[in-house]
Amino acid sequence: MDRPLDVGHVADTLPDLGEAIENPRLRPVGLVGGLVLLVVGAGLSVAPTTGGWALWANAVAATLVFVAVPLFCLGLAAPEPTESRFQLGIDLTHRQRQAVAAGALCIVVAPIVMALGQPIGFTLPVLLAAAGLAFVGSALVLTGFIAWTSQVLAEPGHA
Repeated sequence: MDRPLDVGHVADTLPDLGEAIENPRLRPVGLVGGLVLLVVGAGLSVAPTTGGWALWANAVAATLVFVAVPLFCLGLAAPEPTESRFQLGIDLTHRQRQAVAAGALCIVVAPIVMALGQPIGFTLPVLLAAAGLAFVGSALVLTGFIAWTSQVLAEPGHA
């Protein structure tokens, strides 16, 4: 098999996602990037557009928001960088970060499923799959942060 198509070779060259979610540089990128994308998406959705541009403005706005929210959540879940203005006191465990990352991935994949599945013609199954992905993703993100909150509240001196 050709080297670039070899599954083992490709798997060895992929970055380790466990290391990526443990990188403190993800916090400023996630928080600032997510907030900027959210503001731009919200601005596009409220901007008055008419005709053919209205559809594209709404589609771009929805895409930006669907990417911004998981990116912002990943930024919140990232480890706190030392001596930075991005120290918020939120310090999730590795397992909680994994839950938030998996949920963020589900949320980002939901509109992709809609965009790719609608032209095929299976409208109801595609809609149900996308809604299920968004629901599971939201539940995973909330589970990560709720687990951290309950852990902090359960420790003596934090209540």
